[in-house]
Amino acid sequence: MTPASAEAEKWWAETMSKHGITACIAIVGELARTLQKRGRKDVLSAMSAHEIAYHSDFHSLPPTWAEILDECGWQDGIERILLTELKGINDVREAFGQHPSAWCKPGNSWGAQVAAAMSLLDIPVFCDSPFAIQRGQPFWFANSLMLQYHTSFDRYFDVPTGERLKKMQDDFLKLCDAHAGGYIIMFTHPARLVTADFWDAVNFRNGRKPPRDQWRPAPLRAAKEVAELKRDFDSFLAWVVKQPQVELTTYRQLFAEYRQPKMRWISGENVLQLSEKVNELTYQQMEDDFLSPAELFGVFVHTVAFLAREKKLPEAVPVRSLFGPPQMPPSPIPKGSAALSDFLSAIAFADEFCTHTRCVPDRIPVGQSNVGPNAFMRAIAWLLREWRTDGSLPASIPLKPVPELPKVADERQFRNYRFKGTWVIFPPDFEGLRTLEHIQLQTWTVKPAVPVHKAKFRNNGTTGR
Repeated sequence: MTPASAEAEKWWAETMSKHGITACIAIVGELARTLQKRGRKDVLSAMSAHEIAYHSDFHSLPPTWAEILDECGWQDGIERILLTELKGINDVREAFGQHPSAWCKPGNSWGAQVAAAMSLLDIPVFCDSPFAIQRGQPFWFANSLMLQYHTSFDRYFDVPTGERLKKMQDDFLKLCDAHAGGYIIMFTHPARLVTADFWDAVNFRNGRKPPRDQWRPAPLRAAKEVAELKRDFDSFLAWVVKQPQVELTTYRQLFAEYRQPKMRWISGENVLQLSEKVNELTYQQMEDDFLSPAELFGVFVHTVAFLAREKKLPEAVPVRSLFGPPQMPPSPIPKGSAALSDFLSAIAFADEFCTHTRCVPDRIPVGQSNVGPNAFMRAIAWLLREWRTDGSLPASIPLKPVPELPKVADERQFRNYRFKGTWVIFPPDFEGLRTLEHIQLQTWTVKPAVPVHKAKFRNNGTTGR
């Protein structure tokens, strides 16, 4: 809607190239189509020299991702995202000649199903995660590698010209000290180099939905102000690349460093060791790698299913990259017990559920009761410890009430996460409670990311790196 923005996008791309920086440019599908329609091959060429990410098909056009997912369950939410975003991804790939390396949420609009869908589309990096479990370190959530933004060029728009560059440098050095050994992401909205406001805030504020012929372009900055911003940002980039503690990287390089092998195995003996650790629902470390609560669940049910069938511990167990429960588990069960035959039937159900849905079951039928996945996993851990002691399966398995969301879900960043009042595009009364619930449920998938050269895993019975 603002043709002058193309000049800003071109300037950023060419300036980054001038300084030897490979930027990551998050592209909206409609922008890719518009640049092509306007014949801006110069802009497309300048941007194509960099890494391209995906920023949704229409960004702020209602209904946004968060609003769509508020009407969906887990699986149909993934299907809705696939249905609405495939065209945008294909258009971006065609315009820039590369598959997106990462995805970036528009404003504060996203949901766990977006992360799942993008990982299925081979876009497994979420580059503006609202969460972090360790400063400057990636982690996994719903099979996306989560990376957090740390600072922006935008925050310096209103700093006086004579002070801007020095403040940017000082702030950046403080970030380097705070993130030593980790990553830092500095972002900008390229168009804001020349625009005085966001175009979508002009048109869609508070959920307004004007017809397209009434959309208005963004107001522009004065030419003098644009020139001053360009001068200071250019000088900052020239300074950054000379900093000895800074190593430039890209999302593709980071993902290559942290990606997980397609098939991982752990030994049956390691499963027994893990059964001693599940006193709270959280990710667990095994050698130099981590297993999420969802992966632990899959490992445990598969182990006991094999044990019941073969009367021995499996030599190796596959680690399935499962999603969390598709809906909220039932209220904690009262303290009780289950007969071995009922429990083994439930094991078979849970193992098959994991295989066919790629999810942890939200409830497991054990006899006449529905048991939540954490209570069930605790019971499995107890059974494995008993089997390790005397080599037989007990006739009765105790069931105890336990919290059904992982420990991380109660951390303030997850517990207090909100949509209401966080983005000017949302309707004022939008809460997105169902979307938030699915984000909570996918805390079952949270675990630290480990560099490939450090993680050890079993592959067909052999240890590799």
